[in-house]
Amino acid sequence: MSTTATTTFHFDEPLAAVASNLHLAVVVPSAVVGAGLLYAWLERRGRNRWSAVPLSRVAVASGPYRASEVVAARLPHAPRAVKAAAFVSLAFAHVFAPLVVIALSKYPFDGIAIPLLPGVALAALDWWCAWLLLARSPSAYSIGRAAASASMLANVALLVMAGAHLALVELDRQQGLQHSCSSSVTLVVLLFAAASIAQALVMRGVLRRSAPALTWAEAG
Repeated sequence: MSTTATTTFHFDEPLAAVASNLHLAVVVPSAVVGAGLLYAWLERRGRNRWSAVPLSRVAVASGPYRASEVVAARLPHAPRAVKAAAFVSLAFAHVFAPLVVIALSKYPFDGIAIPLLPGVALAALDWWCAWLLLARSPSAYSIGRAAASASMLANVALLVMAGAHLALVELDRQQGLQHSCSSSVTLVVLLFAAASIAQALVMRGVLRRSAPALTWAEAG
C-alpha cells in the first residue's frame, strides 16, 4: 500500500489571527466613519468653489467689432463622480494608513515589508487629492492624474513581487525548508497593492470623465 503526500498552501497563522492582529474589527469601521465625517466637512467647504467658478463661458456678439462673454453654466456642488472618487481616496487613506503601521509593528520587518513604508506617504497623498477634488483646485486634475499613474506603476510591480515572494516562500516551506519571512505580512502587502490599484483606477476614470469641469478654471 502506498500513500500520496499532499501539500496545501498555508499562512504563518490563520486568517482570523491575521485579522485580529491587525485589529480589523476596530480599524475598518472606525476608518470608514472617520472618512465619512471628513468627507462631509470637505465637501461642504468646497461647494462655494464649485458654484463660484463657472463651468464654461459663451461668447456673445455685442457689436460690430466687440463680443462679450456670459456664464453658460454653474455647478452647485461637485459632480457625483468627483465626490465618489474623493470619498474612495479618503476611505483608502483612513483604512490603510493605520493598517500599514500596525503590520510593520506586529510582523517581522523582512524585505517584502519594506515597500509598505511608502504606504503612509501614499495615504497622505490620497488625502490631499481628495481635498483638491472637492475644492475644485486648478491643480486637482494634474496632481490626481500624476498620483494615480505613479500608484499604478508602483503597485502593479509590488503586486507581482509580493505574489512571487509568497509563492517561493511557501514552496520552500512545503519542501521542509525553514524561512524567517512572514507570509502574513506578505498578505498585507498583497491587499495593500490590490486596493491601491483599484483606487488609482477609480481616480483615473473619474478624472477622465470630469476633466472639463476640473480643468476649465486652469485653462481660463
